[in-house]
Amino acid sequence: MSSYLKTAISSIYSEKDDFIIIGLTGRTGSGCTTAAKKLSSDINKIRHSLFDGDNPANNEQRKQKIIIKRARKIWKRFIHIQASSIITLILLKSESKEIEELLKSQSIDEEKIKKILNEKIDLNEPTKETTLDETIKFYTETIVEKHQKIKEILGKKFIKAYQEIGKNIRNSGGISTIPPQKSQEFTKISESIDGIIKEIRRKSKKEQEDKRTYIVIDAIRNQFEATYFQDRYSSFYLIAITCSEEDRRKRLTAIGYSDEEVNRIDADEHSEDPIAFDKPDAYMKQDIASCLQRADIYIHNPNVPNTASEHFELSNQLITFVTLMVHPGLITPSAIERCMQIAYTAKLNSGCISRQVGAAITDNSYSIKAIGWNDAPEGQVPCNLRNRSDLISGRDQPAFSDYEKGNADFRDYMITSTREYQTIWENTGRNLSFCFKSEYNKFTDKNNQVHTRALHAEENAFLQLAKNGGTPIKGGKLFTTASPCELCSKKAYQLGISEIYFIDPYPGIATKHTLTGGSNNPKLILFKGAIGRAFHNLYTPKLPYKDELATLAKSR
Repeated sequence: MSSYLKTAISSIYSEKDDFIIIGLTGRTGSGCTTAAKKLSSDINKIRHSLFDGDNPANNEQRKQKIIIKRARKIWKRFIHIQASSIITLILLKSESKEIEELLKSQSIDEEKIKKILNEKIDLNEPTKETTLDETIKFYTETIVEKHQKIKEILGKKFIKAYQEIGKNIRNSGGISTIPPQKSQEFTKISESIDGIIKEIRRKSKKEQEDKRTYIVIDAIRNQFEATYFQDRYSSFYLIAITCSEEDRRKRLTAIGYSDEEVNRIDADEHSEDPIAFDKPDAYMKQDIASCLQRADIYIHNPNVPNTASEHFELSNQLITFVTLMVHPGLITPSAIERCMQIAYTAKLNSGCISRQVGAAITDNSYSIKAIGWNDAPEGQVPCNLRNRSDLISGRDQPAFSDYEKGNADFRDYMITSTREYQTIWENTGRNLSFCFKSEYNKFTDKNNQVHTRALHAEENAFLQLAKNGGTPIKGGKLFTTASPCELCSKKAYQLGISEIYFIDPYPGIATKHTLTGGSNNPKLILFKGAIGRAFHNLYTPKLPYKDELATLAKSR
Protein backbone atom coordinates (compact mmCIF):
# COMPACT_ATOMS: atom_id res chain seq x y z
CA MET A 1 0.00 0.00 0.00
CA SER A 2 2.74 2.48 0.97
CA SER A 3 4.65 1.75 -2.25
CA TYR A 4 1.46 2.31 -4.28
CA LEU A 5 0.80 5.70 -2.65
CA LYS A 6 4.36 6.87 -3.14
CA THR A 7 4.30 5.83 -6.79
CA ALA A 8 0.94 7.58 -7.27
CA ILE A 9 2.33 10.92 -6.04
CA SER A 10 5.46 10.45 -8.14
CA SER A 11 3.32 9.79 -11.24
CA ILE A 12 1.11 12.81 -10.61
CA TYR A 13 4.17 15.06 -10.65
CA SER A 14 5.96 13.05 -13.38
CA GLU A 15 9.02 12.84 -11.14
CA LYS A 16 10.61 10.08 -13.25
CA ASP A 17 9.36 11.01 -16.70
CA ASP A 18 8.87 14.78 -16.83
CA PHE A 19 9.17 16.76 -20.07
CA ILE A 20 9.64 20.54 -20.07
CA ILE A 21 10.57 22.81 -22.97
CA ILE A 22 11.43 26.45 -22.37
CA GLY A 23 11.76 28.88 -25.25
CA LEU A 24 13.59 32.10 -24.43
CA THR A 25 12.87 35.34 -26.25
CA GLY A 26 14.06 38.91 -25.88
CA ARG A 27 15.90 41.68 -27.64
CA THR A 28 19.63 41.41 -28.27
CA GLY A 29 21.38 42.29 -25.02
CA SER A 30 18.48 41.39 -22.73
CA GLY A 31 20.19 38.23 -21.45
CA CYS A 32 18.64 35.17 -23.14
CA THR A 33 21.95 33.35 -23.43
CA THR A 34 22.82 34.14 -19.80
CA ALA A 35 19.46 32.67 -18.74
CA ALA A 36 20.01 29.56 -20.87
CA LYS A 37 23.43 28.96 -19.31
CA LYS A 38 21.92 29.14 -15.84
CA LEU A 39 19.15 26.71 -16.76
CA SER A 40 21.75 24.27 -18.09
CA SER A 41 23.75 24.39 -14.83
CA ASP A 42 23.54 22.32 -11.66
CA ILE A 43 21.41 23.98 -8.98
CA ASN A 44 24.37 24.27 -6.58
CA LYS A 45 26.32 26.25 -9.19
CA ILE A 46 23.62 28.87 -9.76
CA ARG A 47 24.34 31.96 -7.67
CA HIS A 48 21.09 33.39 -6.27
CA SER A 49 19.72 35.38 -3.35
CA LEU A 50 16.62 33.35 -2.46
CA PHE A 51 16.07 33.40 1.31
CA ASP A 52 17.09 30.16 3.01
CA GLY A 53 17.46 31.17 6.66
CA ASP A 54 15.60 30.36 9.85
CA ASN A 55 13.86 33.68 10.50
CA PRO A 56 12.07 35.05 7.41
CA ALA A 57 11.02 38.68 7.74
CA ASN A 58 7.90 38.42 5.56
CA ASN A 59 5.78 36.13 3.41
CA GLU A 60 7.93 36.81 0.35
CA GLN A 61 10.93 35.30 2.11
CA ARG A 62 8.81 32.37 3.30
CA LYS A 63 7.87 31.67 -0.33
CA GLN A 64 11.53 31.83 -1.34
CA LYS A 65 12.50 29.37 1.38
CA ILE A 66 9.86 26.88 0.17
CA ILE A 67 11.01 27.24 -3.45
CA ILE A 68 14.75 26.77 -2.89
CA LYS A 69 14.21 23.80 -0.56
CA ARG A 70 12.10 22.03 -3.21
CA ALA A 71 14.33 23.14 -6.09
CA ARG A 72 17.35 21.38 -4.60
CA LYS A 73 15.43 18.09 -4.67
CA ILE A 74 13.86 18.24 -8.13
CA TRP A 75 16.27 20.30 -10.26
CA LYS A 76 17.69 18.77 -13.42
CA ARG A 77 19.96 20.57 -15.85
CA PHE A 78 18.34 21.73 -19.07
CA ILE A 79 19.80 20.76 -22.44
CA HIS A 80 20.75 24.06 -24.09
CA ILE A 81 19.85 24.27 -27.79
CA GLN A 82 20.96 27.45 -29.52
CA ALA A 83 18.54 28.41 -32.29
CA SER A 84 21.34 30.31 -34.04
CA SER A 85 23.55 27.19 -34.04
CA ILE A 86 20.73 25.29 -35.75
CA ILE A 87 20.84 27.97 -38.45
CA THR A 88 24.57 27.22 -38.65
CA LEU A 89 23.77 23.53 -39.07
CA ILE A 90 21.36 24.29 -41.93
CA LEU A 91 24.00 26.59 -43.45
CA LEU A 92 26.80 24.00 -43.32
CA LYS A 93 24.55 21.25 -44.71
CA SER A 94 23.92 23.41 -47.79
CA GLU A 95 25.87 23.08 -51.02
CA SER A 96 29.23 24.91 -51.04
CA LYS A 97 28.20 26.96 -54.07
CA GLU A 98 25.04 28.13 -52.30
CA ILE A 99 27.04 29.15 -49.22
CA GLU A 100 29.54 31.03 -51.34
CA GLU A 101 26.83 32.96 -53.24
CA LEU A 102 25.03 33.84 -50.03
CA LEU A 103 28.13 35.17 -48.26
CA LYS A 104 29.27 37.13 -51.31
CA SER A 105 25.87 38.85 -51.32
CA GLN A 106 26.66 39.94 -47.74
CA SER A 107 30.01 41.44 -48.88
CA ILE A 108 32.06 38.76 -47.10
CA ASP A 109 35.56 38.48 -48.59
CA GLU A 110 36.82 35.25 -50.21
CA GLU A 111 39.32 34.39 -47.49
CA LYS A 112 36.58 34.39 -44.84
CA ILE A 113 34.27 32.38 -47.12
CA LYS A 114 36.98 29.69 -47.48
CA LYS A 115 37.35 29.50 -43.70
CA ILE A 116 33.60 29.06 -43.29
CA LEU A 117 33.48 26.35 -45.99
CA ASN A 118 36.21 24.48 -44.10
CA GLU A 119 33.76 24.10 -41.20
CA LYS A 120 31.74 21.68 -43.38
CA ILE A 121 34.48 19.10 -42.80
CA ASP A 122 33.58 16.35 -40.32
CA LEU A 123 30.00 17.54 -39.94
CA ASN A 124 28.61 14.17 -38.90
CA GLU A 125 25.02 14.72 -37.78
CA PRO A 126 23.69 12.11 -35.30
CA THR A 127 21.65 9.16 -36.58
CA LYS A 128 19.05 7.01 -34.83
CA GLU A 129 21.85 4.68 -33.75
CA THR A 130 23.92 7.48 -32.15
CA THR A 131 23.80 7.33 -28.33
CA LEU A 132 22.00 9.96 -26.27
CA ASP A 133 25.24 11.40 -24.88
CA GLU A 134 26.77 11.67 -28.35
CA THR A 135 23.59 13.24 -29.72
CA ILE A 136 23.47 15.85 -26.97
CA LYS A 137 27.19 16.55 -27.38
CA PHE A 138 26.77 17.21 -31.12
CA TYR A 139 23.91 19.72 -30.69
CA THR A 140 25.21 21.43 -27.56
CA GLU A 141 28.96 21.38 -28.18
CA THR A 142 30.10 20.36 -31.68
CA ILE A 143 27.74 22.53 -33.70
CA VAL A 144 27.99 25.34 -31.13
CA GLU A 145 31.78 25.39 -31.54
CA LYS A 146 31.40 25.59 -35.32
CA HIS A 147 28.85 28.34 -34.87
CA GLN A 148 31.24 30.26 -32.64
CA LYS A 149 34.05 29.93 -35.19
CA ILE A 150 31.81 31.32 -37.93
CA LYS A 151 30.76 34.15 -35.61
CA GLU A 152 34.42 35.03 -35.04
CA ILE A 153 35.16 34.86 -38.77
CA LEU A 154 32.26 37.17 -39.67
CA GLY A 155 32.91 39.59 -36.83
CA LYS A 156 30.48 42.51 -36.77
CA LYS A 157 28.86 41.28 -39.99
CA PHE A 158 27.62 38.21 -38.13
CA ILE A 159 24.27 39.55 -36.88
CA LYS A 160 23.21 41.03 -40.21
CA ALA A 161 24.34 37.93 -42.14
CA TYR A 162 22.50 35.54 -39.82
CA GLN A 163 19.34 37.63 -39.86
CA GLU A 164 19.40 37.32 -43.65
CA ILE A 165 20.08 33.56 -43.51
CA GLY A 166 17.22 33.06 -41.04
CA LYS A 167 14.89 35.06 -43.26
CA ASN A 168 15.89 33.00 -46.30
CA ILE A 169 15.32 29.71 -44.45
CA ARG A 170 11.83 30.83 -43.42
CA ASN A 171 11.24 31.90 -47.02
CA SER A 172 12.06 28.64 -48.78
CA GLY A 173 13.60 26.16 -46.36
CA GLY A 174 17.10 26.89 -47.71
CA ILE A 175 19.75 29.60 -47.47
CA SER A 176 19.58 30.86 -51.06
CA THR A 177 19.35 34.63 -51.47
CA ILE A 178 16.77 34.44 -54.28
CA PRO A 179 14.66 31.37 -53.48
CA PRO A 180 11.08 30.74 -54.53
CA GLN A 181 8.74 31.60 -51.66
CA LYS A 182 7.12 28.54 -50.05
CA SER A 183 4.50 29.34 -47.40
CA GLN A 184 4.95 25.96 -45.72
CA GLU A 185 8.61 26.69 -44.93
CA PHE A 186 8.32 29.65 -42.56
CA THR A 187 8.46 27.21 -39.62
CA LYS A 188 11.52 25.40 -41.01
CA ILE A 189 13.80 26.45 -38.13
CA SER A 190 11.20 25.39 -35.55
CA GLU A 191 10.70 22.06 -37.30
CA SER A 192 14.46 21.44 -37.27
CA ILE A 193 14.65 22.16 -33.52
CA ASP A 194 11.54 20.04 -32.92
CA GLY A 195 13.17 17.10 -34.69
CA ILE A 196 16.19 17.40 -32.38
CA ILE A 197 13.93 17.59 -29.31
CA LYS A 198 12.01 14.46 -30.36
CA GLU A 199 15.25 12.55 -30.97
CA ILE A 200 16.67 13.52 -27.57
CA ARG A 201 13.37 12.66 -25.88
CA ARG A 202 13.20 9.26 -27.58
CA LYS A 203 16.76 8.37 -26.63
CA SER A 204 16.27 9.63 -23.04
CA LYS A 205 13.34 7.26 -22.55
CA LYS A 206 15.31 4.39 -24.01
CA GLU A 207 18.71 4.88 -22.37
CA GLN A 208 18.21 6.69 -19.04
CA GLU A 209 16.78 5.55 -15.73
CA ASP A 210 15.88 9.17 -14.96
CA LYS A 211 13.84 9.81 -18.09
CA ARG A 212 13.16 13.47 -17.38
CA THR A 213 13.96 15.67 -20.36
CA TYR A 214 14.34 19.41 -19.84
CA ILE A 215 15.26 21.51 -22.89
CA VAL A 216 15.82 25.27 -23.28
CA ILE A 217 15.78 26.91 -26.72
CA ASP A 218 17.91 30.05 -26.96
CA ALA A 219 16.37 32.09 -28.50
CA ILE A 220 13.05 32.35 -30.35
CA ARG A 221 12.85 35.50 -32.45
CA ASN A 222 9.81 35.00 -34.69
CA GLN A 223 6.28 34.78 -33.28
CA PHE A 224 5.29 31.91 -35.59
CA GLU A 225 8.22 29.88 -34.29
CA ALA A 226 6.85 30.54 -30.80
CA THR A 227 3.30 29.47 -31.73
CA TYR A 228 4.73 26.34 -33.40
CA PHE A 229 5.85 25.05 -30.00
CA GLN A 230 2.92 26.50 -28.05
CA ASP A 231 0.48 24.62 -30.30
CA ARG A 232 2.34 21.30 -30.05
CA TYR A 233 3.50 21.02 -26.44
CA SER A 234 1.44 21.60 -23.31
CA SER A 235 4.74 21.57 -21.42
CA PHE A 236 6.21 24.45 -23.47
CA TYR A 237 6.72 27.86 -21.86
CA LEU A 238 7.82 30.97 -23.73
CA ILE A 239 9.88 33.07 -21.33
CA ALA A 240 10.63 36.69 -22.19
CA ILE A 241 13.87 38.04 -20.74
CA THR A 242 13.51 41.80 -20.32
CA CYS A 243 15.53 44.73 -19.06
CA SER A 244 15.44 48.49 -19.37
CA GLU A 245 16.52 50.04 -22.66
CA GLU A 246 19.35 51.80 -20.84
CA ASP A 247 20.69 48.55 -19.37
CA ARG A 248 20.45 46.74 -22.70
CA ARG A 249 22.39 49.42 -24.57
CA LYS A 250 25.07 49.53 -21.89
CA ARG A 251 25.66 45.80 -22.31
CA LEU A 252 25.95 46.04 -26.09
CA THR A 253 28.25 49.04 -25.83
CA ALA A 254 30.44 47.16 -23.34
CA ILE A 255 31.06 44.37 -25.87
CA GLY A 256 32.00 46.79 -28.64
CA TYR A 257 28.83 47.80 -30.48
CA SER A 258 28.50 51.41 -31.62
CA ASP A 259 25.23 53.37 -31.29
CA GLU A 260 24.75 53.04 -35.05
CA GLU A 261 25.12 49.25 -34.89
CA VAL A 262 22.72 48.98 -31.94
CA ASN A 263 20.17 51.09 -33.82
CA ARG A 264 20.52 48.78 -36.81
CA ILE A 265 19.95 45.72 -34.62
CA ASP A 266 16.87 47.37 -33.10
CA ALA A 267 15.46 48.22 -36.53
CA ASP A 268 15.80 44.58 -37.59
CA GLU A 269 14.32 43.17 -34.37
CA HIS A 270 11.62 45.60 -33.36
CA SER A 271 9.88 47.76 -35.95
CA GLU A 272 7.62 50.56 -34.73
CA ASP A 273 5.47 50.19 -37.84
CA PRO A 274 2.49 47.84 -37.60
CA ILE A 275 3.15 44.39 -39.06
CA ALA A 276 1.49 43.83 -42.43
CA PHE A 277 0.52 40.16 -42.31
CA ASP A 278 -0.82 40.38 -45.86
CA LYS A 279 2.83 40.51 -47.00
CA PRO A 280 5.16 37.45 -46.96
CA ASP A 281 7.96 39.39 -45.22
CA ALA A 282 5.95 39.43 -41.97
CA TYR A 283 6.29 35.64 -41.68
CA MET A 284 10.02 35.53 -42.38
CA LYS A 285 11.69 38.30 -40.42
CA GLN A 286 12.54 38.62 -36.76
CA ASP A 287 9.82 40.25 -34.68
CA ILE A 288 10.76 40.41 -31.02
CA ALA A 289 7.82 42.69 -30.14
CA SER A 290 5.30 40.04 -31.21
CA CYS A 291 7.25 37.34 -29.36
CA LEU A 292 7.14 39.45 -26.18
CA GLN A 293 3.37 39.78 -26.52
CA ARG A 294 3.02 35.99 -26.79
CA ALA A 295 5.21 35.16 -23.77
CA ASP A 296 3.90 33.05 -20.88
CA ILE A 297 6.42 34.27 -18.32
CA TYR A 298 8.32 37.56 -18.02
CA ILE A 299 11.68 37.63 -16.25
CA HIS A 300 13.48 40.90 -15.50
CA ASN A 301 17.26 40.96 -15.87
CA PRO A 302 18.54 44.34 -14.67
CA ASN A 303 22.10 45.59 -14.46
CA VAL A 304 23.49 45.83 -10.93
CA PRO A 305 26.20 48.17 -9.58
CA ASN A 306 28.53 45.34 -8.48
CA THR A 307 29.52 41.93 -9.82
CA ALA A 308 29.00 40.28 -6.43
CA SER A 309 25.22 40.28 -6.94
CA GLU A 310 25.22 40.09 -10.74
CA HIS A 311 22.26 38.13 -12.17
CA PHE A 312 20.84 37.30 -8.71
CA GLU A 313 17.40 38.56 -9.72
CA LEU A 314 17.55 36.56 -12.96
CA SER A 315 18.55 33.38 -11.09
CA ASN A 316 15.88 33.83 -8.43
CA GLN A 317 13.14 34.03 -11.03
CA LEU A 318 14.42 31.12 -13.13
CA ILE A 319 14.67 28.83 -10.11
CA THR A 320 11.19 29.85 -8.93
CA PHE A 321 9.41 29.27 -12.22
CA VAL A 322 11.15 26.00 -13.09
CA THR A 323 10.27 24.68 -9.62
CA LEU A 324 6.63 25.62 -10.21
CA MET A 325 6.69 23.92 -13.62
CA VAL A 326 7.68 20.71 -11.88
CA HIS A 327 5.51 21.23 -8.78
CA PRO A 328 2.54 23.56 -9.56
CA GLY A 329 0.80 25.30 -6.68
CA LEU A 330 3.77 25.10 -4.32
CA ILE A 331 3.35 28.81 -3.59
CA THR A 332 0.74 31.42 -4.51
CA PRO A 333 1.20 34.18 -7.12
CA SER A 334 2.47 37.63 -6.19
CA ALA A 335 0.08 40.56 -5.91
CA ILE A 336 1.62 42.00 -9.08
CA GLU A 337 1.01 38.77 -11.00
CA ARG A 338 -2.56 38.59 -9.73
CA CYS A 339 -3.38 42.12 -10.87
CA MET A 340 -1.67 41.77 -14.27
CA GLN A 341 -3.52 38.48 -14.83
CA ILE A 342 -6.80 40.38 -14.33
CA ALA A 343 -5.70 42.97 -16.89
CA TYR A 344 -4.63 40.17 -19.25
CA THR A 345 -8.00 38.47 -18.92
CA ALA A 346 -9.82 41.79 -19.38
CA LYS A 347 -8.17 42.34 -22.77
CA LEU A 348 -10.03 39.34 -24.19
CA ASN A 349 -13.23 41.42 -23.99
CA SER A 350 -11.81 43.84 -26.55
CA GLY A 351 -13.56 43.98 -29.91
CA CYS A 352 -10.54 45.66 -31.52
CA ILE A 353 -9.38 43.69 -34.56
CA SER A 354 -5.88 45.24 -34.53
CA ARG A 355 -4.65 44.66 -30.99
CA GLN A 356 -6.28 43.71 -27.69
CA VAL A 357 -5.08 45.53 -24.57
CA GLY A 358 -6.25 45.18 -20.97
CA ALA A 359 -5.79 47.40 -17.91
CA ALA A 360 -6.49 47.22 -14.19
CA ILE A 361 -6.36 49.96 -11.56
CA THR A 362 -5.73 49.25 -7.89
CA ASP A 363 -5.24 51.23 -4.70
CA ASN A 364 -1.85 51.13 -3.00
CA SER A 365 -2.73 47.75 -1.42
CA TYR A 366 -3.35 46.03 -4.79
CA SER A 367 -7.12 46.02 -4.32
CA ILE A 368 -8.81 46.19 -7.74
CA LYS A 369 -10.84 49.37 -8.28
CA ALA A 370 -11.51 49.20 -12.03
CA ILE A 371 -10.68 47.22 -15.15
CA GLY A 372 -10.81 48.24 -18.78
CA TRP A 373 -10.05 47.12 -22.30
CA ASN A 374 -9.72 48.93 -25.63
CA ASP A 375 -13.09 49.01 -27.29
CA ALA A 376 -15.82 51.22 -28.72
CA PRO A 377 -17.88 53.18 -26.13
CA GLU A 378 -20.69 51.30 -24.41
CA GLY A 379 -23.74 51.26 -26.67
CA GLN A 380 -21.72 51.26 -29.88
CA VAL A 381 -20.93 48.06 -31.79
CA PRO A 382 -17.34 46.73 -31.49
CA CYS A 383 -15.37 46.45 -34.72
CA ASN A 384 -15.18 42.65 -34.58
CA LEU A 385 -19.00 42.45 -34.77
CA ARG A 386 -19.40 44.78 -37.75
CA ASN A 387 -19.32 43.64 -41.38
CA ARG A 388 -18.24 45.46 -44.56
CA SER A 389 -21.02 43.83 -46.55
CA ASP A 390 -23.62 45.00 -44.03
CA LEU A 391 -22.41 48.59 -44.38
CA ILE A 392 -22.55 48.77 -48.17
CA SER A 393 -25.83 46.81 -48.43
CA GLY A 394 -27.67 48.77 -45.73
CA ARG A 395 -28.10 45.86 -43.31
CA ASP A 396 -27.61 46.15 -39.52
CA GLN A 397 -27.78 49.95 -39.68
CA PRO A 398 -27.43 50.59 -35.90
CA ALA A 399 -23.90 49.17 -36.13
CA PHE A 400 -22.65 52.08 -38.26
CA SER A 401 -22.28 55.83 -37.78
CA ASP A 402 -24.13 58.49 -39.74
CA TYR A 403 -20.83 59.38 -41.40
CA GLU A 404 -20.23 55.81 -42.59
CA LYS A 405 -23.78 55.52 -43.90
CA GLY A 406 -24.19 59.04 -45.25
CA ASN A 407 -20.90 60.20 -46.76
CA ALA A 408 -21.17 59.25 -50.43
CA ASP A 409 -17.45 59.42 -51.16
CA PHE A 410 -16.57 57.21 -48.18
CA ARG A 411 -19.27 54.70 -49.15
CA ASP A 412 -17.90 54.56 -52.71
CA TYR A 413 -14.42 53.93 -51.29
CA MET A 414 -15.74 51.12 -49.04
CA ILE A 415 -17.63 49.52 -51.96
CA THR A 416 -14.41 49.43 -53.98
CA SER A 417 -12.18 48.23 -51.13
CA THR A 418 -14.64 45.49 -50.16
CA ARG A 419 -14.42 43.73 -53.53
CA GLU A 420 -11.11 42.06 -52.67
CA TYR A 421 -12.65 40.69 -49.45
CA GLN A 422 -15.96 39.43 -50.83
CA THR A 423 -14.76 35.93 -51.71
CA ILE A 424 -13.51 35.48 -48.11
CA TRP A 425 -17.05 36.02 -46.83
CA GLU A 426 -18.53 33.72 -49.45
CA ASN A 427 -15.95 30.91 -49.33
CA THR A 428 -14.88 30.74 -45.69
CA GLY A 429 -17.67 32.33 -43.67
CA ARG A 430 -15.25 34.68 -41.94
CA ASN A 431 -16.84 37.92 -40.77
CA LEU A 432 -15.63 40.90 -42.84
CA SER A 433 -14.79 43.18 -39.90
CA PHE A 434 -12.94 46.38 -40.64
CA CYS A 435 -11.00 49.05 -38.75
CA PHE A 436 -12.57 52.47 -39.40
CA LYS A 437 -9.34 54.32 -38.54
CA SER A 438 -7.33 52.29 -41.06
CA GLU A 439 -9.94 52.65 -43.79
CA TYR A 440 -10.46 56.36 -43.15
CA ASN A 441 -6.71 57.02 -43.27
CA LYS A 442 -6.47 55.19 -46.59
CA PHE A 443 -9.51 57.08 -47.87
CA THR A 444 -8.05 60.49 -46.90
CA ASP A 445 -4.42 59.47 -47.59
CA LYS A 446 -3.43 60.51 -44.05
CA ASN A 447 -2.11 58.74 -40.98
CA ASN A 448 -4.07 60.24 -38.10
CA GLN A 449 -4.55 58.30 -34.87
CA VAL A 450 -7.48 60.36 -33.57
CA HIS A 451 -10.04 58.64 -35.79
CA THR A 452 -9.98 55.39 -33.85
CA ARG A 453 -13.43 54.33 -32.62
CA ALA A 454 -12.02 52.65 -29.51
CA LEU A 455 -11.23 53.97 -26.08
CA HIS A 456 -7.81 52.85 -24.87
CA ALA A 457 -7.84 50.21 -22.13
CA GLU A 458 -6.35 52.54 -19.50
CA GLU A 459 -8.74 55.33 -20.51
CA ASN A 460 -11.69 52.94 -20.24
CA ALA A 461 -10.61 51.85 -16.75
CA PHE A 462 -10.24 55.46 -15.59
CA LEU A 463 -13.72 56.30 -16.90
CA GLN A 464 -15.24 53.30 -15.09
CA LEU A 465 -14.09 54.91 -11.84
CA ALA A 466 -15.83 58.19 -12.67
CA LYS A 467 -18.90 56.40 -14.02
CA ASN A 468 -19.38 54.35 -10.86
CA GLY A 469 -18.80 56.87 -8.10
CA GLY A 470 -15.37 58.45 -8.48
CA THR A 471 -13.31 56.21 -6.18
CA PRO A 472 -10.06 58.04 -5.34
CA ILE A 473 -6.96 56.30 -6.72
CA LYS A 474 -4.25 58.81 -5.78
CA GLY A 475 -1.19 56.75 -4.87
CA GLY A 476 -2.66 53.73 -6.64
CA LYS A 477 -1.24 51.47 -9.34
CA LEU A 478 -1.98 50.95 -13.02
CA PHE A 479 -1.45 47.57 -14.69
CA THR A 480 -1.50 47.45 -18.49
CA THR A 481 -0.67 44.66 -20.93
CA ALA A 482 1.01 47.27 -23.15
CA SER A 483 2.30 50.55 -21.77
CA PRO A 484 0.31 53.78 -21.72
CA CYS A 485 0.43 56.10 -24.73
CA GLU A 486 0.94 59.85 -24.31
CA LEU A 487 -2.78 60.56 -23.85
CA CYS A 488 -3.35 57.84 -21.25
CA SER A 489 -0.09 58.74 -19.52
CA LYS A 490 -1.35 62.29 -18.94
CA LYS A 491 -4.55 60.93 -17.41
CA ALA A 492 -2.58 58.56 -15.14
CA TYR A 493 -0.35 61.42 -14.03
CA GLN A 494 -3.32 63.71 -13.32
CA LEU A 495 -5.10 61.02 -11.28
CA GLY A 496 -2.03 60.54 -9.08
CA ILE A 497 -1.06 57.00 -10.12
CA SER A 498 2.18 56.16 -8.31
CA GLU A 499 3.26 53.01 -10.17
CA ILE A 500 2.65 51.78 -13.72
CA TYR A 501 3.33 48.10 -14.41
CA PHE A 502 3.57 47.27 -18.10
CA ILE A 503 4.55 44.40 -20.40
CA ASP A 504 5.15 45.72 -23.88
CA PRO A 505 6.69 49.19 -24.35
CA TYR A 506 4.57 51.54 -26.45
CA PRO A 507 6.46 53.10 -29.41
CA GLY A 508 6.03 56.68 -28.31
CA ILE A 509 7.55 59.33 -26.06
CA ALA A 510 5.28 58.78 -23.05
CA THR A 511 7.93 57.15 -20.86
CA LYS A 512 10.55 59.87 -21.39
CA HIS A 513 8.30 62.89 -21.79
CA THR A 514 4.74 62.72 -20.49
CA LEU A 515 5.52 60.72 -17.35
CA THR A 516 8.63 62.66 -16.33
CA GLY A 517 9.60 66.23 -15.63
CA GLY A 518 7.35 66.97 -12.68
CA SER A 519 7.18 66.50 -8.93
CA ASN A 520 4.84 63.47 -8.90
CA ASN A 521 6.41 61.24 -11.54
CA PRO A 522 5.02 57.68 -11.34
CA LYS A 523 7.42 54.75 -11.36
CA LEU A 524 7.47 52.76 -14.59
CA ILE A 525 8.00 49.08 -13.78
CA LEU A 526 8.53 46.24 -16.26
CA PHE A 527 6.25 43.37 -15.29
CA LYS A 528 7.82 40.13 -14.14
CA GLY A 529 5.84 36.98 -13.53
CA ALA A 530 3.57 34.38 -15.10
CA ILE A 531 0.53 35.33 -17.13
CA GLY A 532 -2.28 33.74 -19.13
CA ARG A 533 -2.10 29.97 -19.49
CA ALA A 534 1.14 29.81 -17.49
CA PHE A 535 -0.49 31.61 -14.54
CA HIS A 536 -3.01 28.78 -14.20
CA ASN A 537 -0.51 26.00 -14.97
CA LEU A 538 2.04 27.14 -12.39
CA TYR A 539 -0.26 28.15 -9.55
CA THR A 540 -2.98 25.48 -9.71
CA PRO A 541 -2.10 22.52 -7.43
CA LYS A 542 -2.43 19.07 -9.01
CA LEU A 543 -4.13 17.95 -5.79
CA PRO A 544 -4.77 19.68 -2.45
CA TYR A 545 -1.42 20.09 -0.67
CA LYS A 546 -2.86 18.76 2.60
CA ASP A 547 -3.80 15.51 0.84
CA GLU A 548 -0.43 15.34 -0.90
CA LEU A 549 1.42 15.51 2.42
CA ALA A 550 -0.96 13.03 4.08
CA THR A 551 -0.46 10.55 1.23
CA LEU A 552 3.31 10.84 1.39
CA ALA A 553 3.21 10.37 5.19
CA LYS A 554 1.24 7.12 4.80
CA SER A 555 3.62 5.87 2.12
CA ARG A 556 6.60 5.82 4.48
